[in-house]
Amino acid sequence: MVIIASILILVVSFFVFTGTPVFVKNYSRIKTFCSEIAGPALKVLGKPVDGMKYIFNNYINLINTKKENNALKKRIGELELENQKIYNLEEENKRLKSILKITEKNPGNYIVARVIGEDVKNWFKCIIIDKGRDDGLKEKMPIITPKGVVGQVVEVSKWHSKVMTIGDVNSSVDVNVEGRDTRGILEGTDHTVLRLKYITKNDEIEIGDKLVTSGKDGIYPKGIPAGIVIAINKNKAGIFYDIEVMPYNNFKRLEEVIVVRRR
Repeated sequence: MVIIASILILVVSFFVFTGTPVFVKNYSRIKTFCSEIAGPALKVLGKPVDGMKYIFNNYINLINTKKENNALKKRIGELELENQKIYNLEEENKRLKSILKITEKNPGNYIVARVIGEDVKNWFKCIIIDKGRDDGLKEKMPIITPKGVVGQVVEVSKWHSKVMTIGDVNSSVDVNVEGRDTRGILEGTDHTVLRLKYITKNDEIEIGDKLVTSGKDGIYPKGIPAGIVIAINKNKAGIFYDIEVMPYNNFKRLEEVIVVRRR
């Protein structure tokens, strides 16, 4: 095909340049005919090129859009992190203000400590604080927060101490029902809820009652909030109720605590 096309081009060129009358006479017609044919052909041939340009431009736009999206996602992540930091600082500020209100009243009676760890063997029961013997801590010193009772110091080293929370099964706190003479012993269960024992069926107690320390166990000062009654089984056999109590403090989320000095 290439050879035939070449021969035809040479023949046409020969007639044009030699001035052959027949060919010269019809040259204008042939030229117009070729133009009419070539125009649509060029349009058809140009469409793939235009299509490629369109695809290429859209591809570039897609890449740019993807880059912008990634940049926006990164910025949103940075802003969310900054907002979380601000929230954490605000929460810490609230906690410290609450602690300050307590310690300012009797500055010599309190030591503020930070929770630095948990006893992994006793998830609900023991925490580690960053104050120890050098700070004047001793065993059986009570630990509180502005919300209420946390527990008591059970081990003291030079720089830190272990605190048994009231959620420990070995913990017991002498408490009263706030505003009433009803008195019992609040014991840990190694779970989230506590158990209030030795409340007889003649005692006044209801769901929602608040419990405070009685000050009669020789460890906790009187009047510190301990928990709130959430369940009472009045159908239990015997003379005592079966009572569940929710402590005011979440022992897994403690950040700062107050050590009450024993003089």
